[in-house]
Amino acid sequence: MKRAILLSFFFPFLLIFLCVRLAFTELFVELNYRFGDLPPDRWGMGYEERLSIAKLGLRSVLSDEGMEEFISSGLFREKEISHMQDVKSLLSVVFKVLYVGGPLWLFLFFSLRDKKKMGFVLFSGAVLTEILVIFVLVFSILNYDLLFEAFHNFFFDPYSWRFFDQDMLLRVYPMKFWYNATLWVGVFCFILNAFFQAIGFILWRKVF
Repeated sequence: MKRAILLSFFFPFLLIFLCVRLAFTELFVELNYRFGDLPPDRWGMGYEERLSIAKLGLRSVLSDEGMEEFISSGLFREKEISHMQDVKSLLSVVFKVLYVGGPLWLFLFFSLRDKKKMGFVLFSGAVLTEILVIFVLVFSILNYDLLFEAFHNFFFDPYSWRFFDQDMLLRVYPMKFWYNATLWVGVFCFILNAFFQAIGFILWRKVF
């Protein structure tokens, strides 16, 4: 039973990390730009150029080659580059946990060999995920600026991520971009989690 409790505890992290990973794709950036109702650039930068630079920023946090391209573009100040390097380091930890922990979690989960225990893991893990996701969604709707600031101050130096309005990072990633991303990831995670929760409930109650 201890293993089942541990698996339940780690379930939210892996599911949320999976949804975050899916958000760090060019498709997600394109959807945010197309349907996210982002405010226009105050200095008149066009849609295509802005989207192209946003994708450049995405590549910078996903690979060393992307970071080199980001730096050599000459579009960003040193402080912006430093912050993106910090983001890249954080994401590398998150994705390593997902890539290593995901398969390990699945191995331990199926090794339970007991439908009732497996159902308990999925259902209880999904309940924990549900609580966390609902908290983030409600907090985002009520005061996203505070949530954004708390997150950045926790993971980064408080003075490393604050920029001028004219800095390129704020021009291609306005606050509405991150607000949309947080809500969309939260909703997608909630839907995916509900699927696992239903399966967990069925297995736990031994309906079949």
